[in-house]
Amino acid sequence: METRPANLTSDATPYPVPEEADDIRRNVKMVKTAAEDERSRRVQEHAASDQESKILREINIEYAVAAMETERIRRVSHQNLAEVHSEMIRETSKNEVILLMEEERCRRMSEDNLTRVHSEMCRENAKKEAVELMEAERTRRISQEQMAQVHNEMHREQSKKEVLVASETERIRRMSRNNVAELQSHLDRRKSIEDAVQLAEAERTRRVKEHGDQKLRDHVTRVTEQSNAISLMELERVRRMNDTPKAASSSFLYSTEASREVTEFTEPMALDTNAAPVSPTTSPPKPIPTVLPELPVASANPEQEMKSLYELQIRLRDDLLPCGPEADAMRNVGLLRFLRGHKGNVTLAAERYSAMLALRQKHNMDQIRDNIVLGNMTVVDFPYYEKIKRYMPAVTAYDVVDSSHNVYCFEKIGAYDIYGLMVNVSDDEWLAYSLHEMEHRALTLDKLSVEHRTMVRCNVIRDLDGFSLTRISRPALSRAQNIVSLASACYPEMVQRTLFLNTPWVFQTVWKGIKLWLNDTQREKIEFLKRGEKEQLYNICPPEKLPELMGGTNTSVVVPSSGLLGKDSYGALRENGATEAEIRSRDVLQVPFRVNANDTVCWEFSVFAYDVDFTIKFRTQGDGGAEEHTVDGWDKTRFVHGQVEAGSWTAPGAGVAVLCWDNTFSWTRAKIICYKASVARGADDADAIDISGHHSL
Repeated sequence: METRPANLTSDATPYPVPEEADDIRRNVKMVKTAAEDERSRRVQEHAASDQESKILREINIEYAVAAMETERIRRVSHQNLAEVHSEMIRETSKNEVILLMEEERCRRMSEDNLTRVHSEMCRENAKKEAVELMEAERTRRISQEQMAQVHNEMHREQSKKEVLVASETERIRRMSRNNVAELQSHLDRRKSIEDAVQLAEAERTRRVKEHGDQKLRDHVTRVTEQSNAISLMELERVRRMNDTPKAASSSFLYSTEASREVTEFTEPMALDTNAAPVSPTTSPPKPIPTVLPELPVASANPEQEMKSLYELQIRLRDDLLPCGPEADAMRNVGLLRFLRGHKGNVTLAAERYSAMLALRQKHNMDQIRDNIVLGNMTVVDFPYYEKIKRYMPAVTAYDVVDSSHNVYCFEKIGAYDIYGLMVNVSDDEWLAYSLHEMEHRALTLDKLSVEHRTMVRCNVIRDLDGFSLTRISRPALSRAQNIVSLASACYPEMVQRTLFLNTPWVFQTVWKGIKLWLNDTQREKIEFLKRGEKEQLYNICPPEKLPELMGGTNTSVVVPSSGLLGKDSYGALRENGATEAEIRSRDVLQVPFRVNANDTVCWEFSVFAYDVDFTIKFRTQGDGGAEEHTVDGWDKTRFVHGQVEAGSWTAPGAGVAVLCWDNTFSWTRAKIICYKASVARGADDADAIDISGHHSL
């Protein structure tokens, strides 16, 4: 191809040539189309390559999984073979070890046998040598002891002789000094004895004469009364016979005979005071003998009590079984208790005694008494003693007596765990224990009465310190009422005096219901002492007889630390159903009660740890709205943990009483308390006592 240079002017531009511009644009468009096609082709190739790689990867994964499973199976089979091989090796090793141990044991046994035989021979030789040495030493010591004994015997004989000589010398000296005084004393004693004998003989003669004269007068009086009774009875019989024929003549004859018989009956009796009275055909009621058996105990009015006791025995002759002298004396003491308990009313005493016998038969109390006597039972032998006494700190001291031989019984009623007693002791268990205790006490007091010839009773000292109305429940009151009723019916005049110590005001609310269970005689024997009234207590029970736990100095009588005494105060209160509450720092716990006039709010609480302030506020509705003020005598007071605080307050009118536990003085520490509260309604009946707690208000 021929190339020719372009003919260009100096100022002309060779490209683009206008003729070639369309070609250039077509070429550019073609290039872009080719590039786009190439790009699409490469994208498709890349996608195909990725798809192929993905398929290859999946195939490789499946191959790898299959290979791993094959390898696992191979390794498991190898491991099984290894385990079997190892087990076989272990069994073989065990057998070899057992054989080696058996061989070693046999070897050691043979060596031990030889050693044992040798040791036995050595011990036998040592024993023989020791026996020989001991025998030689014993022989040597016996010879020395015999010589020492001979020497000591000689020394004792010499000492005895010297002592006898000295004693004889001293006796002769004292006899020479005391003979005159002894002779004078002997003469004085003989003279005093003779004078006393003469006086006693004169007194006996006087009393015998007085007794004979009294018997004669009584006999004459009795014969006269009998004669008068016979005459009246015969006259009455004649009067009744007047309706029959010949009544007048019969009456006259009979009246004459009656007069003659009375005369014949009276004259011999007046002459012979020892003659027995002649009973008429129709005898009047048996008169009281002039000479009655002596009372088993002392009496302020012995003649009247002897007559009343005789009449009571006659009324109860069908119920009183024959018994020995001692049992008869104790039974007479019981009859006297019924007479004195009913103010000498024989009819009432006989009725109550018969009712008592029925109760004894109902509760099988005669068998209980036989068990106590034959088994020589004490308090600790009573059924359920250990179970019941853990809730009741009380003790009866039969060896602590007053000037009249009355014994003492000490009870810490304020520390009774009534809740635990009601929950853990059934009514039957409580009745069985109470029957044994009452029967044992009655038996002991009657024995002491016969022994001391005075009516022995019990001084009951009951400490109400710690008492709270919130612990009283209706079942507990019912159980107490049953026992009190049974004791009043079967054991009258067993109590000399009942003294309540540290009596809180709120106890009067309970007493209004309890006193209805008692008769006038029992209520007269009960006395209440407030805290600090020691003089009246010491008049009945001096400090030397009062246990230490009740403020005395007597260490021989110990009130058991049972009931609430043996428990943590906070834990015991919580176990008795109290409410547990947390008082946050800088906060106040308020428990409101709606009350009426004369209603009493009762409470008890304990602090778990640290301390808390307590106060009572009373809200009333005034003309300007609700008013709240602090109750007089119950200003804010701080109480610490470790004790149960109990109290009560009586509302002067209707309103809302608010118990407040204040922890505002504590900036960081919360306090936990346990409390119980209730309202006793202002009524005389025990049924009005509200013990349901503040949740029902």
